[in-house]
Amino acid sequence: MADKKTVQQDVAWYKEKRHKYEELSNEVKKIIRETLDERNIVFHSIESRAKSVESFKRKSRRNKYKTPREEITDLTGIRVITLFEKDVYEISNIIKELFKIDYSKSEDKSDLLDADKMGYKSVHYIAQLIGNKISDSELIKYEDLNFEIQIRSILQHAWAEIEHDRNYKFRGELPKHLQRRFYSLSGMLEMADREFNDLDNEVEEYKKKVQRVTKKGQLSLQVNSNSLKEFLKMEFLPEVEAGYLESNFANESELIVNELKEYGIHTLIDLDGIIPDKFYKVLRNRCTSEKTINFSHFLRILMMINDHRKYFERFWPQKGREIKEVCKEIVKDYGININNLIEEYKNR
Repeated sequence: MADKKTVQQDVAWYKEKRHKYEELSNEVKKIIRETLDERNIVFHSIESRAKSVESFKRKSRRNKYKTPREEITDLTGIRVITLFEKDVYEISNIIKELFKIDYSKSEDKSDLLDADKMGYKSVHYIAQLIGNKISDSELIKYEDLNFEIQIRSILQHAWAEIEHDRNYKFRGELPKHLQRRFYSLSGMLEMADREFNDLDNEVEEYKKKVQRVTKKGQLSLQVNSNSLKEFLKMEFLPEVEAGYLESNFANESELIVNELKEYGIHTLIDLDGIIPDKFYKVLRNRCTSEKTINFSHFLRILMMINDHRKYFERFWPQKGREIKEVCKEIVKDYGININNLIEEYKNR
């Protein structure tokens, strides 16, 4: 522990130098922000600060410091808050490129938590500006100065702020029942972080699908016979080529377009939204070269699967129309008995 005189001298030193650390925090923040923007990395926010003189004084009095001005490494702090946990690791790799990291003083708290423990996980780096990037610039005056960079997801940040506030208000050990409740919430935040990761990945996959299906990402195209035909041929090309799915509307193109619009399908993205996952597998299991369906059958099947009550109330009975047995088999895979529905709605 530093003696009283050393603490007083170091506090006086920091009062004089603090403006320099404030400038450094702004420069590091600028470097990080510009780099993330250049690489199109989405983030929630970047915060920077120089430690207050009062905070430096309190920290200097702790037992673990003999020479506070040399041992306290977070006089300048930068915090990057990401939207998703997975972004923490991507940005961490960028930070390693931009700055010289002192790994002996840095830590990844996700690795430090025991398997049976809960708490916020974040990455802390103690870093310096890289020499070859500052030698011919105004940044030379910050050479050899340490700064701390924290990287957290927005949910990890929420946990850290709550934990800090709790510790500030209550100095001591909480009762076990309150600890359990507190850390169960931590676990829920961790699960939510993972779910947001998965959701973001699925959104990205859907965006790629949109680009692939329409080549130019134009799923907003209005439903008409031409757009429907091109969409279905592209989305279910293997089934069309195998002869299970006939790429025609059997002279019902105008009728099926009107049905789709009355049902609430106005754009290709509306239609794509009611196609069940891995629907092509059901088609392959039920259809053969003898048991085929055309695009009109296909679209009616989709409407039935999505909401069979809505479909039958609006479009049944239809004079002279029969539902093919293979269509009945397909919708039966989704728990819908067409024969029962036909009987129920025939006299309405």
